[in-house]
Amino acid sequence: MNRVTYYLHLIPALLLQIFVFKTKTYYEDDLRQNKRIKGSAIIISNHRSFMDGLVIALRFFFKRLHFIATDFYKNRKFSKFIMRVSGGIFVDNEVNSFDFIEKGRIVTAKGRAIMVFPEGGHKHTYEPSKFFTGYIMLAIKTGAKIIPIVNDFNYGLFKRVHLMVGNSIDLSGYTNTELTRAKFKEINEEIYNKFLTLFYELKKKKAKRFLFKYEFIQPKPGDVIRVDAGPYCHYGVYFNANEVIQFGYAVNKAGENVVVNSISLNDFCGAKIPEVRILKKRFKRKPDDIEKYAKSCLGQGGYSMINNNCFDFVNRVTLNI
Repeated sequence: MNRVTYYLHLIPALLLQIFVFKTKTYYEDDLRQNKRIKGSAIIISNHRSFMDGLVIALRFFFKRLHFIATDFYKNRKFSKFIMRVSGGIFVDNEVNSFDFIEKGRIVTAKGRAIMVFPEGGHKHTYEPSKFFTGYIMLAIKTGAKIIPIVNDFNYGLFKRVHLMVGNSIDLSGYTNTELTRAKFKEINEEIYNKFLTLFYELKKKKAKRFLFKYEFIQPKPGDVIRVDAGPYCHYGVYFNANEVIQFGYAVNKAGENVVVNSISLNDFCGAKIPEVRILKKRFKRKPDDIEKYAKSCLGQGGYSMINNNCFDFVNRVTLNI
């Protein structure tokens, strides 16, 4: 699909940028990163709807994008039209064809970017799902850098989409290496964990706009509670007297496997009285949604004092961010 046709179809979508997206972009490293994508690139992002690719195409309007999609979309008229207009590269899952690699080479040789959703489809999960590894092969074979972009899917007339753009990932060192399946898995896990870190950082930035108040009152299901833990406070999400979900403990010990876990209110508080967060309903998820999100995280690790601690966890789970 030539450049003129691409922009003839993309320009009318600028109305979405004005009224539905209103995109605000953050960068992992403001000093290092240029606000435009230069040269060939493999853009990876999380995925929920057909608008996910469009918001990124509009944000990087002057960068010609192509999209990777499975043959599943060929049988859906609107999706097929969007992919045809955007110069979509289809992957045939039924015959395990790798012709998308050669098509990718042609595209990146022109200095263009390829958009890939490595989760493998529309997935309404609270946090990014595990990645499939096809994008890694594409990056190695084409020599293009990988650019991770986290999307918060906050579409709507009175909303605003937020993107977090990560530093580029260079896999050129593997160009002439025969990689085992285990090595692909290792590289994929490393990139996925980096993507999760960007996801957490985006949520943390959005949570900073809230000013929280706490009172000594009876907690309700879905409320954030906290107890004094010396130099800081420890946070959890209350559901009932037998169930408070927390990330780690009031005091995390060195070498301890810190994970999201569930304990009783008595165990959470010890000899202390918990404070309850006071927040207007419109800023909070619904109690049932909070419970589903919190329980989906049980056993999850990746604790970090910087951007993934108990406070960050309760904010992600309970706030509309």
